[in-house]
Amino acid sequence: MPAQLSAIPLKLIQPHPKLAFRFRYDVDALAESIGGMADENSPNGQLNPGRVVLRVDDEGYYVYIGVRRYYALKSLFESTKDERFGVYNAYIDRGLSELQMFVRAKRENDEERGERQGLSVLEEVYGIGRIRDSIDPEGLEKDLRRLYDIAGRLNGERIRKLFEIEVAAHFKFKLAHIEKLGQVEDEREFYETAASIAGFGFGSDEMEEAAKVREGAHLLPWFNRLFPDYEQQEHAAGAEKNPPQKPAKKPEQKTEEKEEGSKELVVHEEKVILVACPICSSVNMVRMRGEIEATHLPTDPDGQRNTQVAESVSRVSCDCSSCHKEFHIFVKHLEGRMYAFEPSLLKKFREPKATVEAVDLHFDSKENVWLKVVDGKLGERVAIGGGG
Repeated sequence: MPAQLSAIPLKLIQPHPKLAFRFRYDVDALAESIGGMADENSPNGQLNPGRVVLRVDDEGYYVYIGVRRYYALKSLFESTKDERFGVYNAYIDRGLSELQMFVRAKRENDEERGERQGLSVLEEVYGIGRIRDSIDPEGLEKDLRRLYDIAGRLNGERIRKLFEIEVAAHFKFKLAHIEKLGQVEDEREFYETAASIAGFGFGSDEMEEAAKVREGAHLLPWFNRLFPDYEQQEHAAGAEKNPPQKPAKKPEQKTEEKEEGSKELVVHEEKVILVACPICSSVNMVRMRGEIEATHLPTDPDGQRNTQVAESVSRVSCDCSSCHKEFHIFVKHLEGRMYAFEPSLLKKFREPKATVEAVDLHFDSKENVWLKVVDGKLGERVAIGGGG
């Protein structure tokens, strides 16, 4: 029997207690859109009907598709008291299992069109977890079985915390991310690894790298706000508290040392950019040299040639001078001493966006510090390895 389309009073409708599984319902923009659509043809402005089922007590309905539309209409009705918004258009379904309703809701939201907003992978895991006890896993399609299995390994609290990480980092976990996180039993390791993935942008095939630098999650501006219980615990930010120090290398001489008594300043390193380690924020020195030239060759050997400096992006791999963890720098020469750069824990290409000016440096052997050279004079100290 085809589902019946009805205009149902809002007071008879509630979100389904198990199938309203979004972490939050932001409906202000949707309510404004629906209100603007109200006309003679669509009195309540709801262009797409939802889907409901009868409540067990037969005293009303549960909406399981179109929950955002329900909340938007409810908000409009409460704010305007306009009776047009006091009804909800929906198909009334009967005889569906919770799994069938979940699959319908997932499929409809996957379309992400009109008033619909696609479900995140986390919301799908959370949703199937809420109805997991009513599901027979035998015969589940592959993707549903993956969601079912993950939901059995992650409790609701961990899933909600992963959502908070997503929001803070502006990141979306993939199914493979969550599957591998589900194998981490220790709670602190779980959250640090998850934050490292989201905060540093690790792909689902880079989970081992994310786990190696997970203590660097404490340097993310939002981590201690989300996990205050870990804030007071000692952590090394990706390194031991007192890491073994590598022996200092004698600086390469760029200008011959002057005779004793000479007052002319010695520049030890030229054209150096200062880059903060993305794991521990310590400052590292990287000397820049050379340019790539590209020449357009004419077919006539005596013809005119056009030579330009190529706008290339180079990737430099570094071991941090403080935490000794490897990171990468994507760098591009702009003009003069200006460079665009982007530090990253990943080898995958990233367009360098930050800009920095290369500087000349002098090493003060008495004080054991590096100093900038500005217009032939000593400038400020460079806080190598000190996050400065």
